[in-house]
Amino acid sequence: MIKPPIKFAIAQMNPTVGDYVGNEAKILRWIDEAEKKGADLIVFPEAALCGYPVWDLANKKHFVAEGLKCLKRIAAATRNRNIAAVVGFINPSSGNGERGTGNAFNALAWIEKGKIRTIYHKQLLPTYDVFLEGIFFRPGSETKIVPFKGHKIGLTICEDIWDARYVVKPLAGLAKKGADLILNISASPYYRDVATSRERLLKGHTRRYGFPILYVNQVGGQDDLLFDGRSMFVDAKGRILFRSPAFEERLFFFDGSPWPHPVWTGFGEVEEMYQALVVGVRDYFRKNGFRKAVIGLSGGIDSALVAAIAVDALGKDAVKGVTMPGPFSSVGSWKDSEDLAKRLGIEFEVRPIRKMYQTFLAEQDQGPATRDKRPSLAMENLQARLRGMELMFLSNDEGLLVLTTGNKSELAMGYCTLYGDMAGGLAVIGDVYKTDVYRLARYRNTVPIPINFLGEEIGAVQTTIMEEKQKVWTVREVIPEPILTKAPSAELRPNQKDQDSLPPYEVLDEILRLYIEKNLSRDEIIRKLKGTGNQSMPVSVRKNLVADTLRKVDHNEYKRRQTPPILRVTEKAWFGRRMPITNRFFA
Repeated sequence: MIKPPIKFAIAQMNPTVGDYVGNEAKILRWIDEAEKKGADLIVFPEAALCGYPVWDLANKKHFVAEGLKCLKRIAAATRNRNIAAVVGFINPSSGNGERGTGNAFNALAWIEKGKIRTIYHKQLLPTYDVFLEGIFFRPGSETKIVPFKGHKIGLTICEDIWDARYVVKPLAGLAKKGADLILNISASPYYRDVATSRERLLKGHTRRYGFPILYVNQVGGQDDLLFDGRSMFVDAKGRILFRSPAFEERLFFFDGSPWPHPVWTGFGEVEEMYQALVVGVRDYFRKNGFRKAVIGLSGGIDSALVAAIAVDALGKDAVKGVTMPGPFSSVGSWKDSEDLAKRLGIEFEVRPIRKMYQTFLAEQDQGPATRDKRPSLAMENLQARLRGMELMFLSNDEGLLVLTTGNKSELAMGYCTLYGDMAGGLAVIGDVYKTDVYRLARYRNTVPIPINFLGEEIGAVQTTIMEEKQKVWTVREVIPEPILTKAPSAELRPNQKDQDSLPPYEVLDEILRLYIEKNLSRDEIIRKLKGTGNQSMPVSVRKNLVADTLRKVDHNEYKRRQTPPILRVTEKAWFGRRMPITNRFFA
């Protein structure tokens, strides 16, 4: 007997943690819209009602209780409706949990005809990488199947399908109970290549168990985590019949039928990372009530990229650039910063630090340099700290949020200054390697933008209402070519170049990736480097280079603990890499 297809509404939602009023209103609005368009079932992401992750909020009884009140109102609103809804929320547990576990469940509610038909508790709680669910939640203990329109629908939440490392296998349990369709509601964070891992996982499960899976994922930014959505339906043969666009909050519809449907094909790797960073900045500002960003423009590639991302996320009127020439700053760097600001259309200000620098040294009875006529390390750091102080003054004086501009390569090596260039409210590219900074910047310079017949750029709102035939597309290089081609330099002493202190970035970044993301040892990295185009490097040089790099990464853990939130775009971001500061082990 052929079962009738279910008409799904896929609610790829961007919730805000703790905003029960806003989240509830959006859920009710989308339920209404989905029913009007004929959907049988609307599925929301994991913890859609309260937002994700909630961390210790799950241990606040009044937080959990407020969510239950909202859930009951949502259920009541479906009383006279034909549509069913699946909503993620936090459910309290009865009694105290075991030592080290929370007193609540990560749960979903199946709502139908004005009632909560059933509640399912997440069974597998991840406690690795950026996840700490085993600390804040208790695990569920049983599988749940809901009969619906001739189907037996199995319920799962996120980690329940990532079961390779667990003894409990929720999908196997659902298969034994006769499930013929699986719902998986998720809040699965983005990192580069995560889409490939997800699709491989879902295809493997559907082929193994012989049932299709509807996967509905959260979208948007929450602190340092970015969620890409990319919800999908995979049939029992492992074919993707539906895939929603990444980083787009919207209500999508899929009729569950086996014939071909339009499937979003995805971004390129660099474009995807850029979009993730834009979403992260936009949501960090929007959800936390910040209105305008200020960025220290050095004339270098890092600050230029951060400025471009900020403009794309917030609009040019919400970004201010400040260049702060010091005693060793080149005229070119100041001019390049000004050119960048003009191209981006942002407010721009010059605030030199030379006089403050000289005054401070005079008060300290310090000469202009060390015996070899070079500024000491303290003098170099003083310049960075004076710039940080200028930016933080502007932050307080004008109500601006400082965006830091350090990249992952610099943070890894400690090539950054505490209370200087590390001072700020959000580290936009702190999880982006230097080589990727260049790729992202060059990508941004190739993005076509629509203009009108006067040659004026068209805003996003205007673009959506402008007829396609009226659009004229052009490419404007917002990041000046001199910024892309000059040798990287902090300009803290005469003729300084990054490569005076660091290996070439293409070599350094490969070492860092293997150590930080792949967790390889020194000897394993040395062997890997031999096969990645570095055969010409003498073995002794390669060994010393790797050893010195790894030593610096571990030594500078104390600095990274003091950074602002860092937007995550790689498999192993700094928050997910929990290394002790006091550590004498050397791999």
